[in-house]
Amino acid sequence: MKLTMKQKTYNFYMMVVTSLVLTAIGLVCLYGIGYYTVTTESLPKWLETPLYGQYIDSMNLYIYPFVVLLLVVLGLCIPKRIVPRQALLTSGAGILVLTIILALIINIEASLGFLLGISILIQTAVMVLTIIKWGGLTFEREGYFIQIGSTMLHLGFVIFVFDFVIMRTSGLHLPVFWVATILITIGTVLSFYPGEIGRIMKNVRTSP
Repeated sequence: MKLTMKQKTYNFYMMVVTSLVLTAIGLVCLYGIGYYTVTTESLPKWLETPLYGQYIDSMNLYIYPFVVLLLVVLGLCIPKRIVPRQALLTSGAGILVLTIILALIINIEASLGFLLGISILIQTAVMVLTIIKWGGLTFEREGYFIQIGSTMLHLGFVIFVFDFVIMRTSGLHLPVFWVATILITIGTVLSFYPGEIGRIMKNVRTSP
C-alpha cells in the first residue's frame, strides 16, 4: 500500500512556530527564575540595589523578540478568518516594522504596548464576530463552541501578556489579570468539552 503524506498547510506552520516560540519563552522564564533564586540566596537585599533594575532590563531584552514574534504569529493566525492571507502578511509586516521603530525611538515597553493593543483589538473583534455568528469567518475546526473557545483563548493570552508587560505596576493589574484568567479558563472548557457544553445549553433552552 502506498503511503501519502498530507501537504503541510499554513495553519500547520503557524502551530509549529507558535510551539517553538512558547518553548523559547518558557526557557527564558526558567533562566530568569533560576537567576532570581540564586542571586536572592547570595545577596538577600539585592532587590533594593541597582542590580535588580539591571536584571529586569536584561530579562525584558531577552524575552522581547520572542513575545513580539508570538504576537505577530497570533496576529497572522486569527485575522486570516476575515482578511485575505496576502493582505494579512503585508499588514503584519507593517505592524512589525512600526513595533521595531517604536522600540528604537522610545523603548521596548512602548513598542510592546503598541503591538499588544493592536492584538487585543483584533482578537476582541474576532471573538465578538464569532459569538454573533458572522458569516465571513472561517475556522480550521467546525463547531460553534470550539470556535468561541479558540478566540477566547487567544484573547485571554494576549491580555495576560499585556497585563504582565504593561500593567504590572498599575492599580488595575489584578482586575486585568482576572479578565485574562476568566477568558483562558472559559476558552479552555469550550475548546475541550464542546459536546458537553452544547448538551447543557440545549437542556437549559428546552427546560420549562
